[in-house]
Amino acid sequence: FFRAQGFIIFGGGEDKIIGYCITLSFLLLQVHPWVNFESLLAKCLVGRLVGGNDFLTPTAVFSPSPAPPPSPSISSAPSLPPALSKVDWYQQASFVSVVLYLREPEIERLHLNCKCDKELWLYINGYWVGWKLACDIQWPPQVSLPNPLKVEIRLNKEGPLWNDLPACKSVVKPPPSKYSQVSVKSIQQVNYNVHTVEMSYVDKIMEFVPLGWHQTFKANIKGSPVERQYTPITGSILTQSSNCDITLMVKAYPDGVFSSWLTTRKVNDVLSAGFPVGSFSTSSLSKSSHLVMIAAGTGITPMLRLMSWTLQPSKKIAAKLLFFNKAEKDIIWKQQLSLLMSTNSRFTVEHILSDADSSWKGKRGWVTLQLLQEVLPDFSNSVPLPYFVCICGPIAFTQLTERYLNDMGYSSDHYFCFR
Repeated sequence: FFRAQGFIIFGGGEDKIIGYCITLSFLLLQVHPWVNFESLLAKCLVGRLVGGNDFLTPTAVFSPSPAPPPSPSISSAPSLPPALSKVDWYQQASFVSVVLYLREPEIERLHLNCKCDKELWLYINGYWVGWKLACDIQWPPQVSLPNPLKVEIRLNKEGPLWNDLPACKSVVKPPPSKYSQVSVKSIQQVNYNVHTVEMSYVDKIMEFVPLGWHQTFKANIKGSPVERQYTPITGSILTQSSNCDITLMVKAYPDGVFSSWLTTRKVNDVLSAGFPVGSFSTSSLSKSSHLVMIAAGTGITPMLRLMSWTLQPSKKIAAKLLFFNKAEKDIIWKQQLSLLMSTNSRFTVEHILSDADSSWKGKRGWVTLQLLQEVLPDFSNSVPLPYFVCICGPIAFTQLTERYLNDMGYSSDHYFCFR
């Protein structure tokens, strides 16, 4: 709170207010140097005060004045590409955030690179746009989607505060390459046949992967090109931080050419990663208060980022995971899931095993209509329910679960199958 005693010596109310404003403005600049106050004040300007008579009628107090000057936001740049409706920015001592406002709530592709000296280039939905930066930035940047029409790019930096962000420059040139080289940074064993593989792009580039989308990975194995699709995950469901660009969860099959090759790579080994592909959108959950995730085995991979997104403090969605596996040793991240449930009241997980030993105290069996009815109410068009269901697993598992949901009255608007 603010101490006012020091301003009593100034006398009248008007003098006190002037003193308050001067000191508060100084404190604001000290504590919040990132505030783009010019932009905020420009939006608050109503007109110019004429004269000093407090008793003039309102029509005489304000004289017609020209429109307020435009905000210094770079959104007014004439070269703003058609995919964007506005661009803004703000900063703190250690980072600058560029905020993009989209005209359409769908991202077909979001690619960033910083190959040129102090130049940031962005390819979004078919258009290139670039900025000349005031200083070097740390790579990679952090990209988030606060809502379907807003993209925020956080650039970590060193050095003094920036006076401004130069206007963006839109150019016409071919889209970025379909594949980019990535190098292996670490491989960690999750259980007896599942590993996490962390990779980073070789060059200063980044492909933003929307939640639930997958990438194609390609390598030359024993003289032949082999490619497989994987859904990137978070490094941990307990934290969003990661020091790599891509984290995969890979199950190594004995006869799996690509999975066996990938999980035995060494640090700095190189392969190719394609741009993201998918159709899932978090806007599907806009009217839902309950998310039920039904996963089998490594079908949990798209659910990991989904549950992290759902359990953000700003969201009010309750999430339940039904996790099907063969035996207890097959359960991926069992301890992390238990810890997440104990620390977040909006998350619950239930394990169902098809071939558990005698020591297992939980549920047994496979996905059935009866089991789903214990978790989900039958859907009725007359009384819409705020439930949304996500499914991922082997093909037969996904098809059977989808059929049961249809039997319960759920349409494709209220569930999504990751395939």
